[in-house]
Amino acid sequence: GAQVHLGCSAEGRPAPLLTWFRGPQVLLEEAGPPSLGLHLAQVSPQDSGTYTCVAENRHGRHNRSLELQVA
Repeated sequence: GAQVHLGCSAEGRPAPLLTWFRGPQVLLEEAGPPSLGLHLAQVSPQDSGTYTCVAENRHGRHNRSLELQVA
């Protein structure tokens, strides 16, 4: 039942599109901000899984993933 906040930041020109995924599902997406936080309220074991932040612009794409395990 705790809260979890995941942060992601990226710089680029043009400013990148930042997207949070859980597996293949898009959870949150914004173009242009330097950072994009994903807030999960009252997590449960069903929220366990791999979360990935992708930063993408016309010059390329970078991503970072983390594994969230909720007992």
